[in-house]
Amino acid sequence: MELKKDNNNLYDQFLKYSYSELKELFDNAKTKEEQDFYMNMANLVLQREQRRVIKEMHV
Repeated sequence: MELKKDNNNLYDQFLKYSYSELKELFDNAKTKEEQDFYMNMANLVLQREQRRVIKEMHV
């Protein structure tokens, strides 16, 4: 599979979502698999925020 080289890759799109937006997508998901996907993405957002806070604490 060849990936398209455009300005908006999947990671860039993911970075635009907040935890609350991902939670809303989770709430509106039609399948368990879709819920799992959005919950995993929300967990990544929380982990990123945790790393930021921990880094600020050590400054």
